[in-house]
Amino acid sequence: MADRWIGCEVVIDCGDVLGVFQGRISEVDTEDQTITLVDFYRNGVHSQYPHLVVSSQDICDLKILHTAEDLEKSSHNQVDHCLNKTSNITETEESFSSPAKVEEHNKRRGDGRKKITTPKKIEGKKRLTERDEACFSAPVDSYILEHEFDFEKNLALFDKQAIFEEIEAHSKPDVVRLVDINRRQTAKYRCDENVLLSEPVTYREITVPCVVEKEYVTDTGLVVPSISKELRSRLIEASDRFGFSTERRLEMAGRAASEMVLQLAGGNHRLNPQNSHQRPTAVVICTSHQQGAQAVNCGRHLANHGVQVTVLHPAVHEAEDLWFTKELKLFKLTGGKTTSSVADLLPKTVDIILVAIDEQLETYEVKIDQHWYNSSHQWASHCKAPLLLLDPPPEAKTISDFEPKWILVTVLPSAFPSSNASLYLCDLGLPGEVFSDVGIRYASPFGSKFVIPLYNKDS
Repeated sequence: MADRWIGCEVVIDCGDVLGVFQGRISEVDTEDQTITLVDFYRNGVHSQYPHLVVSSQDICDLKILHTAEDLEKSSHNQVDHCLNKTSNITETEESFSSPAKVEEHNKRRGDGRKKITTPKKIEGKKRLTERDEACFSAPVDSYILEHEFDFEKNLALFDKQAIFEEIEAHSKPDVVRLVDINRRQTAKYRCDENVLLSEPVTYREITVPCVVEKEYVTDTGLVVPSISKELRSRLIEASDRFGFSTERRLEMAGRAASEMVLQLAGGNHRLNPQNSHQRPTAVVICTSHQQGAQAVNCGRHLANHGVQVTVLHPAVHEAEDLWFTKELKLFKLTGGKTTSSVADLLPKTVDIILVAIDEQLETYEVKIDQHWYNSSHQWASHCKAPLLLLDPPPEAKTISDFEPKWILVTVLPSAFPSSNASLYLCDLGLPGEVFSDVGIRYASPFGSKFVIPLYNKDS
């Protein structure tokens, strides 16, 4: 009774854990209540095991797809079909062994019917079909799906060095290969660097005949040493002898300082014809000496460019500095305001304050009124506008009292104490012969600018 099920193709559902099996029954054991399947699939994947024994306790559902008789009839029909197809192909090959017979048969069949393909085309299509079946019709093994692919193990089997050596051995010497190009380490240049080789840069091009208390560096790495007050006095005297008078130096210092202030006050964003209602405002606090004359000169250039400038200075006497009074008269020609009292300053917003109270060659106690100094300092502190100190000596009291944001010095810097202020250097246009006269080996660190920032070399 159980033998009639042998050879049937069935589908057995064994639940979510075991899965669904499809195969052909090879044996039915009535005593153990088991069914043996061969050539079976589990969950649609062909198994690598030869047979499978399924117990009746695990079977949830069983369906018979084909009986043994159906499968036998189907196999006989397939064999007969293959034999007929083979005989037809053989007859076609014998009948159309020459192109003349093919053409004669096509004429006999008529133009409206499909022409018979030559054996060459049949063989070509057959080869393509066999190639596709060999590539895409391979059964998926369950072992491949259940186990992960070991990439490291398979990568270790590939000897890259041996492959590269083989390529180099068979390559011609005059052929530039892509592998060689990728291996080369080419230098990368910025947009402002020169591709052509040049002489190495000498970063210490300025030497001074005095004790260097402090060294500074520029943005490009050039070293700028500090000079003593004595060497600075000798340098000013040498410039006078060579024809670079005080008037020339005042104009250069004021011109360079005004350029710096214009940029700090907003530049073109604040100074253009379409923005006349937001013109920057500057206040110059100075006394009657050469540093004060430089500040007034700077105020004159600022006023000529549309900045609203007010000069605050103590009362000027006839015995005061001649250059200061001359620069003050030129400043008044611009329409700028001058005052000796802090009370005359309007209580409005100030963009920047220029301070030139201390002199390089003399101490401020001799030249300044203490009451005026205290009131000026109090007003600047209350205003809270950023301050620029113009060419002060390193021991200037205004550095600690006014707490400037920027310090602008001329010619060469002095050894300033450490502070929160940023140090800038101004070019007065003195030629190298003037520096050589006092024993200074000098090369301009300014490049394309007239004002450059300086940084402490140790920081």
